[in-house]
Amino acid sequence: MLRSLRFAVVAFVFAAWPSLAAGQPRLTFNKDIAPIVWTRCASCHRPGEIGPFSLLTFEDVRRRAAQIAAVTSRRIMPPWKPEAGKGEFQDERRLTDRELESLQQWIASGASEGDAADLPAMPNWKDGWRLGVPDVVVRMPEPYTVPEGGPDVFRTFVIPIPVAGPRYVRGLELRPGNARVVHHANLGVDRTRSSRQLDARDAEPGYSGSMERDARYPEGQLLGWTPGQAPHPVPDGTQWRLEPGSDLVVQLHLQPTGKPEAVQVTVGLFFTDTAPTRTPIGLRLGSETIEIPPGAREHIVSDHYELPVDVEVVAVQPHAHYLARRMEAKAALPDGTTRSLIVINDWDFRWQDVYRYAVPFVLPKGTTISMRYTYDNSGGNPRNPHVPPARVVWGQNTSDEMGDFWIQVIPRSSHDEAILNEDFRRKAHAEDLAAYTKLLQGDPANPLRHDAVASLYLDAGQMEDAIAHYRQSLRLNDESAPTHYNLGFALSARGRRDEAIVQFREALRIDPDYAQAHNNLGALLQVIGQPDQALDHYRRAVALRPDNIESRANLGQLLSNQGRVSEAADQFREALALRAEHPQALAGLAWIRATAWDPALRDAGEAVRLAERAAAATRNRDVVALDALAAAYASAERYEDAIRVARMGLALAVPAGQTTVAAQFRQRLELYERRQPVRMPRP
Repeated sequence: MLRSLRFAVVAFVFAAWPSLAAGQPRLTFNKDIAPIVWTRCASCHRPGEIGPFSLLTFEDVRRRAAQIAAVTSRRIMPPWKPEAGKGEFQDERRLTDRELESLQQWIASGASEGDAADLPAMPNWKDGWRLGVPDVVVRMPEPYTVPEGGPDVFRTFVIPIPVAGPRYVRGLELRPGNARVVHHANLGVDRTRSSRQLDARDAEPGYSGSMERDARYPEGQLLGWTPGQAPHPVPDGTQWRLEPGSDLVVQLHLQPTGKPEAVQVTVGLFFTDTAPTRTPIGLRLGSETIEIPPGAREHIVSDHYELPVDVEVVAVQPHAHYLARRMEAKAALPDGTTRSLIVINDWDFRWQDVYRYAVPFVLPKGTTISMRYTYDNSGGNPRNPHVPPARVVWGQNTSDEMGDFWIQVIPRSSHDEAILNEDFRRKAHAEDLAAYTKLLQGDPANPLRHDAVASLYLDAGQMEDAIAHYRQSLRLNDESAPTHYNLGFALSARGRRDEAIVQFREALRIDPDYAQAHNNLGALLQVIGQPDQALDHYRRAVALRPDNIESRANLGQLLSNQGRVSEAADQFREALALRAEHPQALAGLAWIRATAWDPALRDAGEAVRLAERAAAATRNRDVVALDALAAAYASAERYEDAIRVARMGLALAVPAGQTTVAAQFRQRLELYERRQPVRMPRP
């Protein structure tokens, strides 16, 4: 309820509140005030929590009665920033008018304790975990010491999650260990061991910088921590799948305090046996090109987005730093009405949260979501970190500024989900590219800036621009394995195979354990007719990252092509154990079950089931899946279906210029028309 408030003199004018009327029952702590304090204040103000003192007992509260009266009357405490009536949220810490009046009257009338028999049972906070008893608790293996001074520290820590099999996560709760130094935390999950390898190369706990690309947010969840944020279970039906061997990746933004400070994060995970039925998406509105002149009292940053589909709105999360003074977000519906999503009139960097709506609601297609932040970069802003005021730009440091508005939504169907993801990806890409291009202009000799811009071009399919920036990055730092790898990827996408092979080999010279470079080099060697070398690289990729689906599927495909179908089937099954609907693995295993020379390996019924899943996953637009499906139907003696599907494949291959594939479809069609299945020759 109270946090680091220092008053030389605390004064309060009690006449602001009405005195007790004659005959009105006298308020007491035990009967009237304890339930209010325990509900609104004790979540932070109890031993082991972020509050600097406890407010559990009558004596705790009585000693600080004047201070409590002052800060509650000004609505400083409890720290709940959204304006009333501008969005109704779960777990509101705001005192109701009646609670505030009771608290003030009790203090003004002498703060009596009352009859002990009136005191209700104290809430059970379950050993400090707000969501209950975790199923698994993980902790940083060792503490990290934040230096006493210098710039903000961005460091990422990798924490293995000990689960024997797949689990569905219904909630996650982070305890920072030292809230004085943790500005915020971002959380991801890495199944690839890439983050673990980066950690191992750094002598100190964790590694410097941001999360590895393979560490990802699970299925649109808002996973993070900021001071004052309360943990929440995920919305009903949106639990996310945690695979065995996964690492929790925690990126911390740390602030020096003037003395060395140890930090050791602990995270509780809460599981359910129920599979998810819905997929949330996190949409971020905001600006990454913020530039606030010194002295500006009302600098505005705004953004908007028009929904291409209907969505259910679940939660919002605003984020900014010290200069923000006000933020608001609203939805303009197609019928002309407007709905307030959230308003914070007195933005306070110290108190940020994920705000989950008490009742989720639907915004229809065509609704425009908009956000607006107002910043005060003048000397009159007591929270301005710059004295005198200075130019402030977008950035992750607390001395920089941000202005993000996250909104968590759930589309009505998987079809709508795909539309929304693709539409919003284009918007986010344009903003990211503008931001990082601007950062690069201010720091053109920084290879990491070139890498960031190149990666954005790569994601957008602008390969020549990506290639140019990766080459510039390598001119500045030629010993970056990821840059060589990414350049190789871009070159291979442009069909420049020989150049790509050179870059993948360079990446492996610098980092012989770069699993994805082994995989992609193997793919190119297979294409240019060097299958034995390709096989070696695929095997190395799988050995380094056993859970890499693509490497297993590629290894299975090459083994199948060589007639080593039993080994190939094992690899496809391993891939499907990692991702049940992986099209390449489904099609590869279906082909073996339909066409293997060994009758013991054939199973027409299973082949049809696998191939139908592969075709469905690719929406009947993948020639490999269609080839497997036609062969499976033929193996099951469903020849008319086999002919129909083979003609579908031929119709895709011919206009795409896939002459070899088209020729294979024609040969197989002849077999199906003669009522014969495909059988691969004995090796």
